Amino acid sequence: MHDPHLLAGIVALLAIVQSVFGMGILVFGTPTLLLMGYDFTSVLGLLLPASVSISAVQAWSARQRGVPAAERVTMVICAIAVLVSLAMLVRLNLKARVDMLIGLAMLSAAAVRYSSRLQAGLRRFIHARSRLYVGSMGVVHGLTNMGGALLAVYAASRYDDKHAVRAAISRYYLLFGTIQLGTLALLRPAALDVRGAVMAPIAVAIYFAVGNVLFARAGAPLYERAMTAFIGVYGAVVLAKTLVFA
Repeated sequence: MHDPHLLAGIVALLAIVQSVFGMGILVFGTPTLLLMGYDFTSVLGLLLPASVSISAVQAWSARQRGVPAAERVTMVICAIAVLVSLAMLVRLNLKARVDMLIGLAMLSAAAVRYSSRLQAGLRRFIHARSRLYVGSMGVVHGLTNMGGALLAVYAASRYDDKHAVRAAISRYYLLFGTIQLGTLALLRPAALDVRGAVMAPIAVAIYFAVGNVLFARAGAPLYERAMTAFIGVYGAVVLAKTLVFA
């Protein structure tokens, strides 16, 4: 039996991270709960309500920022990719492969964030092939719940202001989460857990009380370096777990 207090503590801590960066509950919570022994669809049911709630608040707060027409198109492409890949995952029960993909996705994202040359090259690629990139991002998110690592790179390459970056991330995360919750409700309703619903308002309260205050005061370089290291370490741990316990 998993400790509900530990679960609540993890979500509360990651709610602060998501409040600052626009992501955190899924990108860090997914490998954490997998390492604790939860299966992938249960992880979705536990984490998605809190993540969607914070993303909804952030997207609403940034509603005065217009969404470019080109981004509306890429969001539709991304939505289709998430829906199709998640439906395949739930139907085929691809847990072992999911673990491996999570580790590889996190390590790749960390490598890109550490290298200014890779970042510059990726920015050029994203601007030239944004539809291909967001489609791939949607597939990664549908299969691994880890699309946030790629989304952070996408948003940072498209926008310079931290408010615009977080607004873009929150829009995509709200889209991701809504599709994922709907897919689970249709194909795997048993994965939807009352504990996830209970943690949603707690996450929103933490956003207003702590996370958004930190965001207003945040100095980007330190937080970016810390997040990059966190992503890389978690990717290595998840890959090691997959290889050892396969």
